[in-house]
Amino acid sequence: MTLAKVAIALAAGVLLVSCGGVPPEQLAYREASKNCRQWIKESAKNPSSAKIPDPSSVHRAGDQIEVLWGHGDGLTLMNGFGANVDTTARCVMSLDGHFLKELVINDEVIRRSSPN
Repeated sequence: MTLAKVAIALAAGVLLVSCGGVPPEQLAYREASKNCRQWIKESAKNPSSAKIPDPSSVHRAGDQIEVLWGHGDGLTLMNGFGANVDTTARCVMSLDGHFLKELVINDEVIRRSSPN
């Protein structure tokens, strides 16, 4: 094997190890899920009591990523009476998972980015 081939093989191995061999789409889904959880927590009446498990669905929808929790998925947030209650949530994120386009909690739009 020539030195150039060894260098290419080594670089490819380092790249796979540093990325964990995870495809970019999966990395974006993880990022979207993580960022959505943070937005939900920041929007909660009592962030320390919020229970935010893994979402039930993270998928591509056109030119964005949707992160979803339905009824019974374990997402609970405090209501106005101080009780943690079953909650639904949906985040619409950019394709890289970094930018929040819309956050809906219990069918109420909490945050929405400007259309620009």
